Amino acid sequence: MKQSFGVKLPGAVPRWATTYRDMPDLVVEFERIGFDDVVDGEHILFTPVMHHPGGAGNMVHGRDTQHSDRADTLVTFAAAAAKTTTIRFVSSVLLPAAHGFAVLARQAATLDVISGGRFSLGVGMGWDAAEFEAQGIPANERDARAEDVVRACMQLWQPGLSSYHGRWIGFDDVISEPAPFTAGGPPVWWGGNAIKGPTARRVAEFCVGWLSREAADYDEIARSIESIRTKCLELGRDPATVFYRCSLTPTGWQVPPLVDDLIDAAVASGLRLAGLGITNFTVPLNYYQLDLDALQRLLKALRAG
Repeated sequence: MKQSFGVKLPGAVPRWATTYRDMPDLVVEFERIGFDDVVDGEHILFTPVMHHPGGAGNMVHGRDTQHSDRADTLVTFAAAAAKTTTIRFVSSVLLPAAHGFAVLARQAATLDVISGGRFSLGVGMGWDAAEFEAQGIPANERDARAEDVVRACMQLWQPGLSSYHGRWIGFDDVISEPAPFTAGGPPVWWGGNAIKGPTARRVAEFCVGWLSREAADYDEIARSIESIRTKCLELGRDPATVFYRCSLTPTGWQVPPLVDDLIDAAVASGLRLAGLGITNFTVPLNYYQLDLDALQRLLKALRAG
């Protein structure tokens, strides 16, 4: 997989797209100016105020006035995929524990078909415990349930009859349609802190790559990558076959008010992260607040760097 540069959608309405219905056209513009990927993550249920752990501020929601441009990631990607030809779609992250395994497998495979193999399924535990409790999912089980769902999906993407027996999910001799465009199904990336816990094992065992937390600082990213490489060696996998994506979130540095200074700071951050082995970068729209012309300048500077 070659190095890539993507742009993350949350925060796009109304700054870049007048309404959410215009989001596919915005993705067309991202493709036109040269981005390799478009990135989106999900929340399924919201509380009135959600305290984002990444320092992005509180997300405020209400029925009288909508303060969010969040919608279903897979449906949004499918609409945009039908209008584009080269840009890839990366979920960062989807919350598998909150999805039925059979429906998620079918939706992901359908998106893979519609996009012609341009979808990567990035998944994670999710930071908002209340979101899972409200759906009847014990928050302390959401991480393990996520792995169970993803493993079940991966079995359903295999040719022929599928069988799987996990902690919560079990089935024998079934078929999920459509068959994915990509052999074996969309590539799976696992997100989250990989310094401790099962994330490093999952990445090394069955994932194409790792997604850093949007709010992760340099130390967390560096130590997570080292943990994944160590686990790869333990399991007999070549660490060079794992790819790494992180957001160019201004963690540890302030967003400069001038566009040229912001571009220089983002490139400097990207160069430092590339030294760790980061292969895929995401520009977070909601932090940078750049128009399309400035985004194109930033993208050219990142590629040159």
